[in-house]
Order: sequence, then C-alpha cells, then structure tokens
Amino acid sequence: MEKYTTDVFRQARISRDPRFDGKVFIAVKTTKIFCRTICPAKLPLEKNVTYYLSKEEALSAGYRPCFRCKPEFSPNFNELSRYSVFTQQAVKLIQSGEMLTSSVEDIASALFTSSRNLNKAFTKNLGISLKQFQNMTKALFARKLLYSSNLSIVEISEACGYSCVSGLYNLTNRFLKVPVRKLLSKTKDGAKQTIDLKIPYINFYNWDFFLTFQSKRLISNIESIEGRVYRRTIEIENIKGYFEIKCEDRSFIITLSRSFLPKIAEVLRKISVMFDLNSNINFIEDQLKNLYPSVIKNKGLHIPGVFSPYEAGIRAICGQQVSVSAATNLLNQFVSIFHKKDEHANHYFPFPKEITVSGLDRMKTTQSKKNTLFAFSQWCCDYDINSHIDSLDQVKGVGPWTINYIKLRGMNASDIWMETDLGIKKALDKYELRNSDIAAPWRSYLSIHLWSNL
Repeated sequence: MEKYTTDVFRQARISRDPRFDGKVFIAVKTTKIFCRTICPAKLPLEKNVTYYLSKEEALSAGYRPCFRCKPEFSPNFNELSRYSVFTQQAVKLIQSGEMLTSSVEDIASALFTSSRNLNKAFTKNLGISLKQFQNMTKALFARKLLYSSNLSIVEISEACGYSCVSGLYNLTNRFLKVPVRKLLSKTKDGAKQTIDLKIPYINFYNWDFFLTFQSKRLISNIESIEGRVYRRTIEIENIKGYFEIKCEDRSFIITLSRSFLPKIAEVLRKISVMFDLNSNINFIEDQLKNLYPSVIKNKGLHIPGVFSPYEAGIRAICGQQVSVSAATNLLNQFVSIFHKKDEHANHYFPFPKEITVSGLDRMKTTQSKKNTLFAFSQWCCDYDINSHIDSLDQVKGVGPWTINYIKLRGMNASDIWMETDLGIKKALDKYELRNSDIAAPWRSYLSIHLWSNL
C-alpha cells in the first residue's frame, strides 16, 4: 500500500487532483459531509478537514456523502492490505454483493471461522462490527440505486435485503442522514420490465477502443454490439437475463433484466469488474506516460474484461498459438455445442459441469486442445478458480500465458505483464521496451496499450 502524508492529501484536495479520487475522502467537520478530491464545492479551511482512506471510515465517523460529487460512485482502490486476512475476505464478499445481505453467521461459515472471531477481527482492524460495516455498504449501495436507477423504494428495499421499506428508511436515516425521498431519482417507472441505471464516471473512458476490441471476439447469440451499445446474456445462481451498456456524456447507461433484482448488487459488481469501472485511469495513464511516452498514445484504455474467469479461460485456451479470428471461430464452435437456452430461446454461456468429452469430439480442432478444454472444465468443477488460479498450471496444456490471460480479462488484475504474448513481443521490438518492472503495479494497462498500438 502506498503511504501518503497529510500534506500530500492537502495538496490533492486544493488542486482537486483526480489521481487521488477514491484513494482519500475529505470530511468537513463544520458540515458533517465527506467528499471526493474532485468535488466542485467551495474548498473548506484545512483546520475543518479530516482525511479518511475509505468511505466506510467516513460514515463510521458520522459524516454523510456529498450530494454534488457522490462518493458512492468513486473508484474503489480496496486498500485491504491494512486489514487481517479474515477481514479482507469478508470485506470482499460484502462489497462484491455476493454476501451483502447475508447474516454474520453465514459470512463466518463461508470463511470457515466463527462469527465471534470474525467480529473480533473487524473490531480490531476497522473499529466497528461486521454488521455495522455491512450496513454501511448497504447504505452506499441503496444511495446509488436511489439516485441512478428506475427502481421503486420497495424494490430497493428488497435489493438491500429488507422485507419492508422501514428497514431501508432506518438505514438511510442512520448512515446517510437524509430522507429517502430526497435521494430518490425522479425517473421512476415501475411498469418497465428492465432495471435502468445511469452511473456517473468522472474519468475518460475510451468506449470506441472497447467496442473495436470486443467486436473481433464476440460470441454469437450471447454477445452483440449494435451501434454503441454492448449487450450480452448472463446467468447468476440460476437467474437468467441480459444486460446492455453504453458510455455517453461521462456516464454509463446500464439496462438489466428485472429478474436480476434479488442479485442486483452482485450483477452490478461483476459488470463493474468486466468494464474496469473502479480504476482511476487518469492516474494510471499519467504514471505510464511518464515512463513510456512513445507507447501511451491513446487515452482512457481500460482493461477489456469478460464476464467470468471460466469464460476467460475458455477464450484463452481457444486462443493459444492462433490468430484472434481463428480463436473466435473455435470459441463459437465450443459455445454452439454446449450453450443453454431459456424459454425465450436466449443463449447462455455454459458452466464447467456441462462440458463433455462427446461434445468436444464434435469440435474441429486438435485432440490436445480438446483435452485441455475438458481438463480445464473439470478442474473448475473441483476448485474455485478465483482462489486457486495459481495452481491451474497443474492442468496439462495450461501455462503462464493462459493463467495471465484469465487474471487480466477475467479477474481485472492490474499488474499482469503479457510478455509471452506474440503481439506484445512484436510491440516490444517496435518500441525497444526492455524494462517493464518499473510499470508495476499497472503492467496490465501497459499490455493493453501495447496491444492497441499493433
């Protein structure tokens, strides 16, 4: 974790430095409001300011989020190295939406510990209980939905795990210190069959780069690009549907199937990871441009993700030692054999347990690649790919390039150096770039910029 002094934070506040957006939050003692460094409001006196490294810490100290800069939409730097392993894992489960509404006992059980031990870890590291941290995260998520979505108060209460709206009212009154009605978006339409959100994004996002990159790698009947809108079908815990996303006017317009309401926090987190929405790209590209001015030619190049690590693995195996077009053709063969359909004839990417040897025999590729696809799918049935990714090299046919590809595109890892990739090798020769270590912890973005220059 980077160490900053109060003086550095003061300079970032006074200059409204976007590179510190999400790294530090500015709490104003006189108004009891906390802001981002980019807030356009009149600057308070330094003596009236306190700095916090997370939104939850500011909430815990009794401050409410600013209406103008909306801290709930700030990049998430997840400075979890300050916390114990138990605390890190629990924070990740809650913030990801996976266990946002779960009981303390269920979260402890998922981490193979007791609720008492987990609460002790939270109290020691954060100064608050797990339940209080969970409620703060819910409050910020509720505020995001109230501000940006077309959901009703009842539906937002349900998404936050409450059976009646009084739970949501109590939550917002306690942590946000404003009435729910004041936060509510004016564009509510409960009759619509979709969930619509408008997520502000302060940094520049090169949407054309993503659309161009992904258009060469689309899975037929699952993904599509129409104009400037990307659409795909997804399935989470037996809930099927789709999402659409487009970038315009420094905002992301997201449309979800209404079936995802019970899992909306998890779906939005996965979309955020897929499109790399938690990165402070201005800060990252400034760092890289100082190191490699001839390489960083374009602005706003985010990591172009895919929806799951398993899908990233299948894409990587199909793409081993072949061109992008050949890899995409093989990927579409795979999906056409194993895809699932719902009652509306929508297609969905298969799960590892659905891959069979007999199905793979229908693919027009080498036997060794078929074997690797099957072995990888079986491995994913036995292990959690997110926590065991570094042991994936046990699977025959999977090497460092495949593992790095999964980490880069399936897990949104920021420091993956694709040095064995053929395209990266060509770019390295072109730019005579020899030392990539100095680009850490942003080597994933250096890899993306090199790819974009081919």
